[in-house]
Amino acid sequence: MPPQSVLSTTLQLLRDKLVDNSFLAHPLIRAIEDHGNLVKVSGGARVEQPVIFGDHSSITELTNNGFEPVSMAVTDPFQTAKFEYSNFTQPIILSAVEKAANKGDLAVVNILEAKMKNVMLSLKKEVSKQVIAGDSSKLTTLQTLNGSGVSVGGVDITAPNTTGWLEARAKAAQANSVGGLSKVTYRNQNWFNQFVDAGGTLTLANLDELFIQSSIYNPSGGTPDIMLMSPSSYAAFLALMDARIQYVTVNDRNGLNGEMVPTYRGARIYVDPNLGYNVNGTISAGREPVSAYLLSSDQFQLYVDTDGFFNVSEMMPVPGTATEAAMVFCRMQLVTGHLASHSLLLDAEA
Repeated sequence: MPPQSVLSTTLQLLRDKLVDNSFLAHPLIRAIEDHGNLVKVSGGARVEQPVIFGDHSSITELTNNGFEPVSMAVTDPFQTAKFEYSNFTQPIILSAVEKAANKGDLAVVNILEAKMKNVMLSLKKEVSKQVIAGDSSKLTTLQTLNGSGVSVGGVDITAPNTTGWLEARAKAAQANSVGGLSKVTYRNQNWFNQFVDAGGTLTLANLDELFIQSSIYNPSGGTPDIMLMSPSSYAAFLALMDARIQYVTVNDRNGLNGEMVPTYRGARIYVDPNLGYNVNGTISAGREPVSAYLLSSDQFQLYVDTDGFFNVSEMMPVPGTATEAAMVFCRMQLVTGHLASHSLLLDAEA
């Protein structure tokens, strides 16, 4: 049996391998990393996103000789959206029986690798579940794109998340607070998301409307470049596009493992199984499925701590037991400074 130092070192090496080949393959995190939206920082209690609402001063037109009184009235347009970090951890545990029954370096490594992969997949699944659908009972402090709640089988299992980014309702009815900034208060300063109800059947006009509206309100004039679609809405999209769909080759962050990704109007399409959930029936849209999110990558980021992005501790004995454990620690948060450049497509599953 290798000494403790070998086990700890081996665990750290396995961590890098499994993040690259397991976690990165997930649609949500893959989309974020493909577009360079993963921001690694060191320390800090929270992420503060500066936001400008309105104009700093007013315009005075000079219609005569240029000596007209100029309005010097000013306002402070600067606000700050605050996003507290979400901290969570999950253990990897190896028992004395497992160590004794699996002699040799290879056997021990296989046990650690299997348990490591299981924990990474568990964390990956829960992060995606919370960000996409907002119905995780374990990562409730992680920001979610779902601001409408979740319904299953006609029963509302989660209430509308009042801090969720994207609401399945028209601009005038949106009332959530994102980063501590109320959509009601700042609605006229574009603190709301775009929304289209497809009414049960997807058309390309539905997508085009979201692209146009998101582009109009985007400060840089760009269009959404990330499309997260449910499996059913993506199947409906393929039926509409037929052979016209285009693909681009996307490599992982190491420049390896190139993969073909479908695109539409310059946006890369990722199919996420968490989409297609029904929204809470108390909102105006009723219990209808959320079919797609269209996101502008220049208007959001995933902040992670350099020591909290699936970092693995050394294997340490667990007092009072015949086991050793390592902890996988995560410290991250999803951050945005602009909502009107992001969109939600409702009820487009066919």
